[in-house]
Amino acid sequence: MKAGQYVVLAVTDTGSGMTEAVKEQAFEPFFSTKPEGKGSGLGLSMVYGFVKQSGGHVKIYSQTGQGTTVKLYLARSFRSEDRVTAADNVPATGGTETILVAEDDEGVRTTVVEMLSDLGYYVLKAKDAQSALTVVESGAHIDLLFTDVVMPGPLKSPELARMARARLPDIAVLYTSGYTEDSIVHGGRLDPGLELLSKPYTREELARKIRHVLATRPQAGRAAADAARPNSKPAGPRHAETAGKLKLLLVEDDAFIRMDTAEILQDLGYDVIEAESGEAGADILGHTVVDIVVVDLGLPGMPGSAFAARAREALPSVGLVFATGDSDLPVANRLSGSVLLTKPFNSAALERAVKTALQQRP
Repeated sequence: MKAGQYVVLAVTDTGSGMTEAVKEQAFEPFFSTKPEGKGSGLGLSMVYGFVKQSGGHVKIYSQTGQGTTVKLYLARSFRSEDRVTAADNVPATGGTETILVAEDDEGVRTTVVEMLSDLGYYVLKAKDAQSALTVVESGAHIDLLFTDVVMPGPLKSPELARMARARLPDIAVLYTSGYTEDSIVHGGRLDPGLELLSKPYTREELARKIRHVLATRPQAGRAAADAARPNSKPAGPRHAETAGKLKLLLVEDDAFIRMDTAEILQDLGYDVIEAESGEAGADILGHTVVDIVVVDLGLPGMPGSAFAARAREALPSVGLVFATGDSDLPVANRLSGSVLLTKPFNSAALERAVKTALQQRP
């Protein structure tokens, strides 16, 4: 620590305390003593990052059976108190661009997708950096990558951004995090050329930052002109088989069924793109080549049968799986090679249906 005057904030509990081994790892990202699924291991690492970026220090004092005290040392400021100013009254506007959200926290991801959708954006989503890269490699048109800095998995967000820019030179990138030390912040400063929206943030802050990043992205003028051109499509979408995996489009309006089904399909080795409606699925087909479609027949708005017909029109050799709770529906028989998957289904039934549809596709 730099010598000087500090303000100390101390928090003490009367719990079971920490062992020396736990104390040594307490600030490490993803280290947690809680059961799997009950803790991210990012809480104290975020505290550590905040304190270090502020020029301070944090120390844990703990004894087993005696409880724990955490002390935050923050450098004393000799400046006069900031004057309260009026909040930014600039209206928070939205847009119609396509945004890919990469966020591992399901609750945060759902909230962000809802906010961006309400602002008029078309939103794609991924639960980690590797899933986001799959979406990028699908050939989908993406204007902005909005990614959490710290996510589990071998592929890290800065590398995801680099690979995304290599494939989509006009893409804008906006990071978000409550913890950025040793990732995109060094020496207490954001790395040059990067944009960060710190958590937590309001809907207005998100809207303004998105517009700012889109307006200042490299070659933004050319991208905007391309987007405005009627029936414009990205050049040369790559077929999934060239990447070593079959690409599957899952169209399901029930969020929980969609999430569970997507996870099963990903575990089976498919690259999965999710859509919550027939309209959203049709938009994806406008710029993405897929090998197989799994679609719920009872979709609101555009029925699953109508979407399937559109999918076959766009991709004549695509495999089709219809998911439905009514096993007597004959609709699947009207499209050659299609397979009917009765709800509720298990992973084995889903795997059989997809493989059968692949074998029977025209």
